[in-house]
Order: sequence, then C-alpha cells, then structure tokens
Amino acid sequence: GKRAEELGLVEKIQRVVIVGRYAKATDTGATAKDLIDGCVNKTVANDEDGGEITGVTLLLPGCCISLLEGPQRLIIGALRVLDSATQSSQEILNSVRLLSSVQDAPGRSFPIYGSRILQLPKGDPAVPDKDGILNLIPDISINLQKFGRELSTLGSKEEIEGKMDSVQRQHGEYLPRVEDVSGLCVAEDVLTLEEFFDLYYSPTKCLGGPLDAEVVWPLPPSLIY
Repeated sequence: GKRAEELGLVEKIQRVVIVGRYAKATDTGATAKDLIDGCVNKTVANDEDGGEITGVTLLLPGCCISLLEGPQRLIIGALRVLDSATQSSQEILNSVRLLSSVQDAPGRSFPIYGSRILQLPKGDPAVPDKDGILNLIPDISINLQKFGRELSTLGSKEEIEGKMDSVQRQHGEYLPRVEDVSGLCVAEDVLTLEEFFDLYYSPTKCLGGPLDAEVVWPLPPSLIY
C-alpha cells in the first residue's frame, strides 16, 4: 500500500469476478460465505510477501458473486483453493464461473476485503445469450468497482465496514440483480473455474508461462474496463 506508493512502485493488480450457485436451496449464503472468505484469508495468510486481497463477496438468494483484486499470485492462489474445495465437495457451491479476469487492472478499487449476506427477494435465473453476456458482465463489474471506490474515500475501517453493512439500504444501484447473477451461474458460454484452470494453467496445454499471458474472455478487450 502506502510504502509501495512512497517508493514509486505500483503493484500489478489482477481483478477477477466470479459467481457461484449454492448446492442447497435452503442455504442462506452463510456456508458459501465461510468457504469463500476462508479461501481468501488462507491465501493471504500463506503469502510470504505480505500481499493482500481486496474486494467484496455478496451472498444473494441462491447464488453469490465475488470481485477479488490483488497481485496475480494471490488471486490465482485463492481461485485454486476455491476450485479444489468445490471440486472435492459439491456440498456448498456448484457451478463456480469466472465472469472476467483483467490482469493489469489500473490499481485497486476496494480498500479491504469484505463479504455480506443480503436479504433480497429470490429471482429466477435470467440466462443471457452471448450478446447479453458481453453487455452484462462489464456492467456488473463496473458497478461493483464503483462501490469499492466509494468505500475507498472513507477514513477508518469502522466507516468502511459500516458502509458495507448498509450496501443494500443505501447503495442498491451498485448491486447486481439476483436474476442476472443466477443466470450467469448457468450460462454455458461463461467458463467454469475448472475450465479456466484446464485451459490456461494445465502444464500439458500451456506453451510458455500462463502467468504472463493475457487471459480475458469471453469479452473482447475493448469491453474490459
């Protein structure tokens, strides 16, 4: 953070947005929250360079969405932990999909990582077609980033946490629609986390280092903000 800025070094940030569907219809989001928070916290705790992940996880009825940002090693690390957790047990989340991945984000939008369970009305999945996906994903990502930037203007951790608590009451304009998130969870055109790792990180399929390659899909670069 500050020290890097003083040294004139700006860390390279990767920003990803993922969605997942709860395995159990009765889930309030609490188990998914613990799972995702655990993946983030474990990855950060094990980082020898003291890096951090910032962003937000919103637990909606039936599904959840996370925007995570940080150094690539941490973001890919957290996604790997999540992928192996969901593959070994389908009890909590099934169908985790990666909506977008931007490897050179111009800085962070969130000051901390936080997660909140939102009490919203249930919504039937609105599954978008390919064109719909191309419009929807940047919209959702930009609105979450706007919320992050609003949090970043606050002084203290207490204020930031308080504003996160009130996201539903005061900042509904930044929240994605339940129907859209749950639709993206089942949209075949969006890569699952498993497909992402198979495609970009499996040793047999990779020529050269995947860590240096730009990975952005299904969006053409012009749509990445």
